[in-house]
This record gives sequence, structure tokens and C-alpha cells, in this order.
Amino acid sequence: MAGSKQTQEKLNHTLKYITVLLIQYKITNWFIGYGTLLGIIRDNACIDGDDDIDIVCDRNDFDRIHKMLKENNINVTYDYGGIQDCRFIIKTVQNDKLTSIDFYCAEIDDKGNFNDEWEKVIWTKCYTPNTPFDRYTPFLLSIKWKDIFLPIPHNCIQKLRNRYGKKWHIPQNTKGPLPRLSYL
Repeated sequence: MAGSKQTQEKLNHTLKYITVLLIQYKITNWFIGYGTLLGIIRDNACIDGDDDIDIVCDRNDFDRIHKMLKENNINVTYDYGGIQDCRFIIKTVQNDKLTSIDFYCAEIDDKGNFNDEWEKVIWTKCYTPNTPFDRYTPFLLSIKWKDIFLPIPHNCIQKLRNRYGKKWHIPQNTKGPLPRLSYL
């Protein structure tokens, strides 16, 4: 969601801070998505000038995430683009130390597809596949970043290519080709 541009340092700090909180609160069914995933995979850092941290999470954790944010004095906004009583997204308010964070609250099916109804995107087969039957377990891959592990969706390179185009690995001043794919 569009907001004010942030420094890479503040974005990285926010990502690390919110990851630690999610771990402390035992909220495990989430991964970094959209521009945050792009920056971490491509540059090993958040994208300088991005406006927020993007997290795709289980809609069933909506109330737990709200509680976590409230207990840590992180305010949420209901004024942005029709959020009001919507349960598809939680948007935090940036402050001196943290950037805004978008929690895209997705419906998850038994194949590990995360249906982000706010962005109208389905992140397909995000869980780690079990071979040889191609069944999925509710286990997300993770990558070591700084001194923490960040959950990422299975086959994230293909998902980035689908979202941002064939040249996803080259920094561009665009959010990808149009029309956007609804299945990543």
C-alpha cells in the first residue's frame, strides 16, 4: 500500500523487530511478501525508498496479531483505503522507530495456497512439498537474514518473477507488468 518513502535502515530495523515479536507471540503461519520479499531475496535487505514491510499471514491469526501490536504500543490505522472493519488487512502506523507494516490476512487452503483478498492475489503452494506425493505440510521455508530467520513461501523466485516480471532481479522503478497476475 502506498505511503511515504522510508530508509533501508528503518525498514530493516522494522522487519527484524516485527519478526522477533511474531516469534515471541508464537505466530508461525506467515511469510514476507511483495516488496519485502523482493528486497530480501534480490538485495539481502529491504528496498531503500519502500514505504512499508509486507507480511502475508493466516487470517485465523488476525486477533492475535492485533493483540500483539496493542501490547507493544504499535498503533493500527482504519482510515486507509476502505480498511475500516475489514479483516483482510492490518496496517500499522509508522512512528519514529518503525515503518508501517501491512499484514495481509489470507485464507489458507489445504494445498498451502494463501488467498490474499485485499490485493486479490493467491500465493500458490507456499508450504514445503513432501515428495513423492506432492502433499504439503504447514511448514514454510526460511532464510537466515542478519541474525534471524525469515519465513518465505516455497518457490519464491517463481513467485517474484510472476509478480514483478522476468527482470525482477534488476532494480526498476515499477511494480511489475500489467495486468498483474492473480496467481503467484
